[in-house]
Amino acid sequence: MTKQMTRDARKGKITMTGGKLTSERGEKISAVEGLRLTPRMEAVLLETRGRPGDERRAAIKAHFRSKIVS
Repeated sequence: MTKQMTRDARKGKITMTGGKLTSERGEKISAVEGLRLTPRMEAVLLETRGRPGDERRAAIKAHFRSKIVS
């Protein structure tokens, strides 16, 4: 996948095309910043892998709500 830089002269914005923020890229960025997932959050993300974003967010919210109430 090649990345291309485009510039919109009217808006003055420069954008990159051809790159997606995937889980793997996000993990690499977090590692550089010194961030890592807790075991609890990692388990929630692993069990919801492959589901649509809305379902994953709902599962994460439900998991943390149940921990707060308990």
